[in-house]
Amino acid sequence: MAPTPTVIFVNLPPKTFIGIDLISFTSSPNFHGITNLSSGLHLIYTGTDASLSIRHGRWLNIQSQSDLHVLQLNNELEHLEPVPTASATAQNVLKRLPELHARGLVDYAALRDASAKQARSQNPAQNAAEEEGDDEDDEHEQDAEDPWPRLTTHISRRLLSRIHSSADEDASWTLTSISSAPSDTEHIPGLSSNETQSALSETQTLNLLPIDLKQTWSQTAVGRERTDMARDRSWYLSHLIEMLQTPAAGSGDGEVSQQVAARELLGEVQFTFLMVLCLANYSCLEQWKRILSVLFTCRNALLEVEGFFVEAIRVLRLQLGRVEDVEGGLFELADEMSSKWLRQLLKTFRTNVEEVFGDAAEAGKGKPTERGKQLKEALAELEKWLREQYGWENEGNLLRRGMVQLEDGEMVELRMDGADEEDETGDYAPVVVEM
Repeated sequence: MAPTPTVIFVNLPPKTFIGIDLISFTSSPNFHGITNLSSGLHLIYTGTDASLSIRHGRWLNIQSQSDLHVLQLNNELEHLEPVPTASATAQNVLKRLPELHARGLVDYAALRDASAKQARSQNPAQNAAEEEGDDEDDEHEQDAEDPWPRLTTHISRRLLSRIHSSADEDASWTLTSISSAPSDTEHIPGLSSNETQSALSETQTLNLLPIDLKQTWSQTAVGRERTDMARDRSWYLSHLIEMLQTPAAGSGDGEVSQQVAARELLGEVQFTFLMVLCLANYSCLEQWKRILSVLFTCRNALLEVEGFFVEAIRVLRLQLGRVEDVEGGLFELADEMSSKWLRQLLKTFRTNVEEVFGDAAEAGKGKPTERGKQLKEALAELEKWLREQYGWENEGNLLRRGMVQLEDGEMVELRMDGADEEDETGDYAPVVVEM
């Protein structure tokens, strides 16, 4: 039998919640592992219960057909640990490998197809909509077959080593539902400060890119320059990319190009989203929102690296297409209040795109304007999908204030919430301060 990439689970108790990539299930007594894995990065995660327990995740890097990973459950810590190749346990697995291939191992593609079939049976309406869209878009067909590769296109080994503060390639790429970046340790829901510190001492701190949305200007900026950098976060975006170009202390890596660093930033968007989707990690959710808040409030950078924002829109579109994978949905996108943060963010981005590329057209900059067409099309596709799936309206077509006549003939003025903020009137009107 030809070797295939395989993950073996040793002494895994029956009815253990286990997941690989976007597939999750409860183990049976005869389940011993997964075979025929595709090359690339995969996430293995476990928990004692599908909804109540802390989930423990481990990234694996499949590089060749002969890759074999033997994992054993640590009952005390409730997470999977690699079994040393030279150990008696690992050698016993190697001897039993033909027997395990005959029974006890599940084919990765078959497991993925069965999971997709079950999802379609549970939501036939959404499946019909997706199939209709797949007929029009070959990319959506690929996503329907195996969405995981497209959700991890920018996640690299360098990114995982940085986030997990590990110089080893994949031996320590582990995290849990409560792993956290230092900036988020005081905000884990359901835990007091002491409980948080106690819990975090037993897990790994995530070295996520430090983002401070309260100060998005340079240290040397003053006056009007600070105001401009606070409203247009293009400088802060370039600052974050510069930080990613510089290798972490002690990593042994060299400085990377701006393109590689920009891709790593999108990789962190993908990583944090998947950790929310698979592990319900709160800190990653906050980081995901922070990065999106930087990306979609840029103006000047749209002309400079327009292709980067096209890819950012595509990444977000793919992610929002998976929010219903979790029971009840990760975000209530159909609810106007619950999704207000994202609605406002995309509205701001739409305004910036129209104004920036409109100005470019007036200035006669033909090449940037032509490229701007790609960004407008990507954004329009995302907005169309949100409108069809969740009933989002194009707020540019809505009347935000106007006079209405009541039954008794009295005329009153009505206005939507947030109209003052958009028009910079009322409490949001500019204030002149004399120095």
